[in-house]
Amino acid sequence: MAQFKFKLETVLKVKGRIEDLRKRQLQVAEVEREKAEKQLMQRQDEVVDTLNTYRNTCRQKLDLYVANNYHKFLIWQNKQVEMADQYLGVCTHNVVDKRQELIAASREKKTVEKLKEKAFETYKAEELNVEIKFLDELGTGQFIRHNENIKEETQK
Repeated sequence: MAQFKFKLETVLKVKGRIEDLRKRQLQVAEVEREKAEKQLMQRQDEVVDTLNTYRNTCRQKLDLYVANNYHKFLIWQNKQVEMADQYLGVCTHNVVDKRQELIAASREKKTVEKLKEKAFETYKAEELNVEIKFLDELGTGQFIRHNENIKEETQK
């Protein structure tokens, strides 16, 4: 019997490698998003710390120069928070895109795998038909020989 060979085996391997690549890209994107989240939280914590320091400084004595510097610093920190938030949005969007690419790659691979399964089922059916035909011929040959033996015995 001939061994099963799938004509699209190389395509299936390529689809598998593409799926693995998409998985790695998704992992990298998720790590980047986590870093962006941490950076945003750090920036927000820095704003809270600066506000607390400013409040403590104002309780001791009010200096317009110091107040102006804190105000400018807080404006800068809030811009940093906005930028970190925007970057988090970009990273989140990137994760969604990479996830969609992975899903598409997985579907393509599954499609080729289903084709392989159908081809294997066809192969098994053909092999079964060949085996049945062989056994039928073998049985027919035995039946004919048996009938010839019976005729020879009856003729004697």
